[in-house]
Amino acid sequence: MEKLMLLYIFLFYWHFLNALFTVEAPQSLYIVEHGNNVTMECTFPVNGKLKFRDLSVSWEKKDELKKQVYVLLKGEEDFRSQHSDFKGRIRLLKENLKLGQSLLQITDVKLRDAGFYQCVIGYGGADYKTINLKVKAPYRTITQRVVSTGDNEWKLTCQSEGHPQAEVIWQNREYEDLTDKANTSYETGSDQLYRVTSTLTIESRTDEIFYCIFWNKELQENTSAILHITARVNKDHRTPVANSATAELSKDTDTHDYRDASFEGKELKYIQIEKT
Repeated sequence: MEKLMLLYIFLFYWHFLNALFTVEAPQSLYIVEHGNNVTMECTFPVNGKLKFRDLSVSWEKKDELKKQVYVLLKGEEDFRSQHSDFKGRIRLLKENLKLGQSLLQITDVKLRDAGFYQCVIGYGGADYKTINLKVKAPYRTITQRVVSTGDNEWKLTCQSEGHPQAEVIWQNREYEDLTDKANTSYETGSDQLYRVTSTLTIESRTDEIFYCIFWNKELQENTSAILHITARVNKDHRTPVANSATAELSKDTDTHDYRDASFEGKELKYIQIEKT
């Protein structure tokens, strides 16, 4: 009976201490672009000078299987159980711990890093918070090529990498939709990025311009490039790479107008894109 009473007393004080010790997440959602760095934060009460020997910090990624991201046990870092996905890319800003801040930095963010993370702190009491990390990969850069195949026939190619899979839309100077005439292929790389290549074969006179537009439906964003057919081509039959531009579409519209200095005030009107 006495042992049972002691157990009740222990459990009472344990819950009491945990009620006083609360971990907070100032920001519950982080959105970062693929290849950039991100620093996620949770906070905890220190109440005076921090005693590192009494502090334990754990960051875990909640996938189908729990992935250990970072462990600080009784003031000492322990990388033995760190998942291979995070090797060499994780840093805890230890100088901020004395301020009650657990700042986890992930460098060179990958698409596979997206998901839910738990920040667990033990310091007298114990508590945790869950943080959501989203990773986006816009089609920032478009590589273009213009090749003459003779008899006023041209092969126009645009290629870019991003995620998720993008639709490629082609237009001529009059903004007519030429997408059905193009051949678009998709490849996936080691980090889930799509390499999208689209080629339009068309008969055209010189001094004409065409547009390829990479439409990323999930991000509501598109990136456009201008291909200019000129009489002057280099020895490789390629024109210089044209400028590309990224424009984010609002959630409540299916059309977008974009202005580029190379048009000398002319307006590029994207065709209407129907959402499904």
